[in-house]
Amino acid sequence: MSRKLMQALHYDSYGGGSASLKHVEVPVPSPNKNEVLLKLDAITINPVDWKIQKGLLRPLFLPRQFPHIPCTDVAGEVVEVGPQVKDFKVGDKVVAKLTHQVLLFFFFFPFPTVFQLKMITNSVFNQRVELEFSLLFGDLKNQGIFVIDIDFIPSIVCSRLLPLWALGEGLMLLCMEPPVNGRAVSAAKSRAPTDMTTTQSCSKIRQNLTGMLLFMIYSVNYLITIVCVVYAEWQYGGGFAEFAVASESLTAARPSEVLAAEAAALPIAGLTAHDALTQVAGVKLDGSGQPKNILITAASGGVGHYAVQLAKLGNTHVTATCGARNIDFVKSLGADEVLDYRTPEGAALTSPSGRKYDAVIHCTTGIPWSTFDPNLTENGKVVDLTPSLSSLTTFALKKLTFSKKQLVPFFVTVKREGLEYLVQLVKDGKLKTVIDSKFPLSKAEDAWAKSIDGHATGKIIVEP
Repeated sequence: MSRKLMQALHYDSYGGGSASLKHVEVPVPSPNKNEVLLKLDAITINPVDWKIQKGLLRPLFLPRQFPHIPCTDVAGEVVEVGPQVKDFKVGDKVVAKLTHQVLLFFFFFPFPTVFQLKMITNSVFNQRVELEFSLLFGDLKNQGIFVIDIDFIPSIVCSRLLPLWALGEGLMLLCMEPPVNGRAVSAAKSRAPTDMTTTQSCSKIRQNLTGMLLFMIYSVNYLITIVCVVYAEWQYGGGFAEFAVASESLTAARPSEVLAAEAAALPIAGLTAHDALTQVAGVKLDGSGQPKNILITAASGGVGHYAVQLAKLGNTHVTATCGARNIDFVKSLGADEVLDYRTPEGAALTSPSGRKYDAVIHCTTGIPWSTFDPNLTENGKVVDLTPSLSSLTTFALKKLTFSKKQLVPFFVTVKREGLEYLVQLVKDGKLKTVIDSKFPLSKAEDAWAKSIDGHATGKIIVEP
């Protein structure tokens, strides 16, 4: 039986901007066993959507295929449920992110033609990888760097480099105490990773120059093998349409007090702000934590305007940057100090009250580490929400040199619990979505162009 048709927008290749978006009729998708079919009421555009179109995530094979219907953050009404869906029924109003997560850890990978995708669902593997990375770089999970959905633990593994990986581990183990040398031999023979169980072993290696050299060899081998950027998706998009399917695990109920447009903006932008503040900056949103000085760059944008509001729920003093036309707006969100980024003081990120920042929620690009460094406290962190090769290099150098000041590349993992929390804050009036503009689906290409322009205040919404 053929499915009904729906209106949608897609593009057929990389590049082209808004001009390459095509209005098409395509079949209404069918939900799988753990999915719901939504009739969409509101869709929001995130920068990652048009960055995918530009090909910036091409090394991660995004999009997976052409033609591609972009956008992931939506709100709508459930019109059909899969047979294993338990928490939703037809008629429910919801907010959702349209994606199924795959792996995430990518720091440097010079041989993209030799790796293969492997779906690994063994939680023991996940625990070992997380342990060994924590030995090398600290507790990445608490920094928001290494976050894997334990319900679906896939990994990209460069299988042809496993001997190199094993050799790196073997060299590490050979310079340790004799009892573990046998494990090095077995690792090299089996071409399989071994387990390292104590931070004490790494500490001993760092005590001598030879050990440090081997430690660095091991680090590079491991990073090459595991692959590196912290964010890939197996299925991504589908929101620029009248209907879309969403995973039950990435769908949250939307109460009647929360408008569809307010909810649709929350998944990526809202949770990025929330998790960067709570997981990395250490802000407690109930106000119970130690006082912190927080800097938020690009505070009038999609993520920034949420970050200001959420930070003020904690025990924080917030300094924010934005353009001159948005200074009053950012103050209205609760910022204690606002800098015009075009002024000398704003470009230098200098707090008007002379404060040093415990954490920076960095929502824009183009600011070098040398600008942040003098403005940070002794243990200050810069949470980089748009990591580049330069920032990833800085992150690695700061870890390897044991610097107290850190740059932390951050990629959000959207989960239902986080969505439910933010929806409740909106319902309670503690968080608001600021909507820059709304467009009908028939004019979605204009919304796309405005998002690429980069000067929206708040979020851009498309309504089917």
